[in-house]
Amino acid sequence: MYKLTENSIQKLSDGISIPQDANNRDYQQFLKDVKVNSISIVTGADIIAPDYVALRTGADGYASTGDQLGMIAVGGTTHADHVAAVKTAFPKSNIGGTTIAAIPSWVQTAADELLFSEQLVAYKNADDRLAQYIVSAGRAEVTATRVIGQDPVLDSDGLPTYTEAGVAITTDITETYVSVTAIAAVDPTVEYVTEAITGNTTSTIENPLITYDVLARTAAQVIVDATPQPVIDHI
Repeated sequence: MYKLTENSIQKLSDGISIPQDANNRDYQQFLKDVKVNSISIVTGADIIAPDYVALRTGADGYASTGDQLGMIAVGGTTHADHVAAVKTAFPKSNIGGTTIAAIPSWVQTAADELLFSEQLVAYKNADDRLAQYIVSAGRAEVTATRVIGQDPVLDSDGLPTYTEAGVAITTDITETYVSVTAIAAVDPTVEYVTEAITGNTTSTIENPLITYDVLARTAAQVIVDATPQPVIDHI
């Protein structure tokens, strides 16, 4: 549980004071806790309302002793009127007290931003994982073409040709290269030897590489499916 104060956040379990600083480790933990448990774990700051004594003796209350003596010296009802006005403004019925302020919007906003950033990272990692080839199927070789130079275009006499602006006319020299290498599919099963005192036994099991690949892809797909559309659109 956390308690907001005027200038910081108090962790009630140990009383530490946490600054609202994105680089502070305790502040980041505070946001994570709010993200997981909602703002129900946060209590607003105390709003302390002063009682009539504090108000009457405060800046808006009685004039200074010197000023009051001046009022008395003037005579008349000036001083009595001043005292009466202060008592009316701050009656004895005003006993003060403490109330709890509402949770400021920045708490939920900061927790939402943390959740968004975590979902964004998780989605990118999951999407990258799904983009990898399926080990049980392997990967086919992919080729592409690139320009490696130019040859002049020759006329019927075997001479270079030019545009009206005097620029030599050329044609691209290209080559085909392997942009993605082929990877063979792994064997669907492997032999597994179980050692025992009575002798070893051999069994056929699914290739662990395939098992791991399927589990990893399934977990990645779950993350992708659960990612909110605004997070996906942010990429």
